Amino acid sequence: MAEFPVMATKHMVDPATGVRYRSADDGWEEVVTPQLSAASPPSFVELARRAVQKPARALGMSNYAARDFSERLLGRPTPRRDADGLTRFMEGLGLVSMSPLSPILPAGEAVLQSSRGNRGAAVANAALAAGEAALVGKGLKHSYQSARQEMPEIGQAAAQTYKIGQRLERPDNYTGAGGKPSAVILPEQGRFAAKPISPIEDAAISYMKKRGMDTTGFYEYPPFSEERAQFIAAAYDMMKHAPDDPDVKKAYDAMIQETLDQYKVLKDSGIEFKFMKEGMDDPYEASPALGYQDVVERGNLWVFPTEMGYGSGSGFDAAANPLLVKVGKVGDKEDAVANDAFRAVHDIFGHFGSGNPFFRHKGEERAFLEHSRMYSPEARGAMAAETRGQNSWLNFGPYGEANRKAASKDTIYGDQKAGLMPSWTFKPEGMPSDQEAIDLLNYMKQIGIK
Repeated sequence: MAEFPVMATKHMVDPATGVRYRSADDGWEEVVTPQLSAASPPSFVELARRAVQKPARALGMSNYAARDFSERLLGRPTPRRDADGLTRFMEGLGLVSMSPLSPILPAGEAVLQSSRGNRGAAVANAALAAGEAALVGKGLKHSYQSARQEMPEIGQAAAQTYKIGQRLERPDNYTGAGGKPSAVILPEQGRFAAKPISPIEDAAISYMKKRGMDTTGFYEYPPFSEERAQFIAAAYDMMKHAPDDPDVKKAYDAMIQETLDQYKVLKDSGIEFKFMKEGMDDPYEASPALGYQDVVERGNLWVFPTEMGYGSGSGFDAAANPLLVKVGKVGDKEDAVANDAFRAVHDIFGHFGSGNPFFRHKGEERAFLEHSRMYSPEARGAMAAETRGQNSWLNFGPYGEANRKAASKDTIYGDQKAGLMPSWTFKPEGMPSDQEAIDLLNYMKQIGIK
């Protein structure tokens, strides 16, 4: 897996504004703000949207339906992970071009709430659906197809993106996907908009479409859950190193082949990969986010080679890990191993392409969420072990509290095991069953996860 140095710098000042920041869980947080004007209050439309959303929730609507209701009432259609499934359902019925968007969701919500015995919520949603249908009849609502086309796919959820060769821009009023910082701080340079990079996102879309994968992106990332991270850390610790197990071999073989396919897509898009050499200074030593700037402004990324660091301590032999198989030339490295290719591809598709140049635990979780969508079900288990499993162990395992504050040289990394964790660990918001949770909690006590 990728091994970027954790920034040791604790404070910095934005030279453009004089604002002072300190190192935080998700990049940097503001400490003081001299000569900084007061933040502008929420707009009237935003306040109205919140006001509508609250009573809608009180009526028993789900979070999804309440928010959708407020946004349809006051504008601003948004992309949803559920939308593609609904689109396919509507297409299957042959109703996409003629059906209006607005009555469909509350009608479906009414059916769902009725099946759960929530009579009040069912009636409220049915009434909403009837009202929306009346508006449709008067020609005041778009067809489902028109509205769905307004909902952008991966890489377009933000209003703006970078192109390769652009200079990074100041954040100004830029707002990206929810649940992710909209600005990244580069040491001695200041704050810049953390935008997606359009050629990389286009490459991701093309790759997934050719394989029949869902390309819907994240309008808002799920909130980070320390509880989930601790469970996954324990699951990774419990996971056996079993490189010869048939299921493990199958998962890793699929992951390696798909990683090389993804590398080819990036190579064809013009991204240049160079591997650090023995004795050279780390170009991203001050912050791994400098790699983001390198990709945006120069189309280049320096990659930390596997032979210079592979995580495990001297007490673990990782020689049998499938990711150490030779795969030929990757970037300027003639004798690359599969792990070299994965480090390059994961940093591009997981971190930089989606505007996620953050390498603390929240940034790593978002990188897993973004990049795991590009792997098939057969490969996702291996990919989850190499990313989410290792990062959860590092940040929330037995040494997590110290690791979260440590520089790279002081960080204790997990063993580079090849295995498969339980399937719930692959899912964005997956959690163990009740019995699994009890077993994991008991195991966590044994190994010192608090």
